[in-house]
Amino acid sequence: MSAYLLGILIYLIVWAILYLLKPKTRKLQLFGSLLLLPFGLLDIWFRPNYWNPPLLIKAIEPLSLETFLFCFAAGGIAIVFGSFFIKNKDFKMQLISYKKLMLFFSLGFGIYALFDIFTDFAEMNNLNYSFLIIWIFLLVLNLKENWKSLIPALIFAIFTIIAVNLGLIFYPSFVAQYWNLKRMWPLFMNTPLEEVFFGGILTALWILLPKYLYKNRCK
Repeated sequence: MSAYLLGILIYLIVWAILYLLKPKTRKLQLFGSLLLLPFGLLDIWFRPNYWNPPLLIKAIEPLSLETFLFCFAAGGIAIVFGSFFIKNKDFKMQLISYKKLMLFFSLGFGIYALFDIFTDFAEMNNLNYSFLIIWIFLLVLNLKENWKSLIPALIFAIFTIIAVNLGLIFYPSFVAQYWNLKRMWPLFMNTPLEEVFFGGILTALWILLPKYLYKNRCK
């Protein structure tokens, strides 16, 4: 079993544990998972320029089923983890505005495309900067409350470092084999900084999004 597939299985197990133990956040967790799922499409651009992990399931190449599974798990985990610090009371999926949701996806993919066309950043950084710009916009809408999203973001970033270093115990060379380190920032504690950034900004943005996607925005 590859390190990539093992990591995804661990994320899915954590997702399942949160789903079973936190019934009050199940709808929020599913929302967070489904919200990140479409960004798995970007793996078409990520491989092989940014990274190229071995794929066990090749039925939908050039897409990666493993990446969609990772996005599903990571989105749900990030939003539930963030909810420990910023509450989304009485989350209701049916109150989400379709127009606002489409606006979010248009901004997410659109900003990514602009960075991809006009810069030579690593592909993951294009996505990170896209999420960062949207998060900054939401942050300034209610700075007094929304700054708290930085706390779970920092903790989740640290968790990413710990997870990669645990993986290195069993797969000592997987970072060098999977990522194109020549196009990336220097490693931080044996971990690609792009992945640390992603874990942090995903958590910070995901916990703020629900209340701004309601048909009538809730405070």
